Amino acid sequence: MYRVLGPALVLIGLVPASSRADGPKGLDFFEKKIRPVLTEQCGQCHSAEAEAKKKLKGGLRLDTRDGLRKGGDSGPAVVPGKPADSLLIQAIKYDGDTRMP
Repeated sequence: MYRVLGPALVLIGLVPASSRADGPKGLDFFEKKIRPVLTEQCGQCHSAEAEAKKKLKGGLRLDTRDGLRKGGDSGPAVVPGKPADSLLIQAIKYDGDTRMP
């Protein structure tokens, strides 16, 4: 899974903070580059649909920007500008104890 998801998520950390702002560029980047990968790879366990079916894992929603920022039971999923500190990146890279299937 890291081959598909990892590079897209690493882009979060490579984009300057001004591009990630709540403006049109940041939203466009998220909608075109990040959301499709998260939906395809993570949606079964980390989405509104999973929550509605009582199958949400770790209290983590990855289908919205707010869900990424808020994180789940383990804390925030991403740390803007610091991909190495982001739990989501660690999970997909199988670093430490955090692992995604």
